Amino acid sequence: MMKGKELVEAVDFKKLTIVELQIKFEELKDKYPEKKMIFLTQSATIEADFQMQLAENVEEEPILGRALQEYELSPEIDITDKTIVNSTACIYLTDVKLTPLASPNSPIYLEEFILFSDHLLGLTTT
Repeated sequence: MMKGKELVEAVDFKKLTIVELQIKFEELKDKYPEKKMIFLTQSATIEADFQMQLAENVEEEPILGRALQEYELSPEIDITDKTIVNSTACIYLTDVKLTPLASPNSPIYLEEFILFSDHLLGLTTT
């Protein structure tokens, strides 16, 4: 547990790893043009585009992306003195293909998805 004011300095290691890997993927995309990260959870694989940066024009983002970015820039609720009990990061994904492990022939396609880092078991590539 931590206080809300400590969140500013906290780093989620799983999200940091994803950001660092995505930076390397961008650097190596000429050599590996078709490679994308696949996120693995306990119940599904998730193939999607990972949004590393805030959008240039937040108003044009889909609703989840816009709401998350606006929340990160200026939260409505002051949590400075609150105790945070579930301090995991949000990983915002777009163009999502969610494939349940129990029924791999029935993927679910979503415009956008927020994956909480505590549900992430690992990563692989296409």
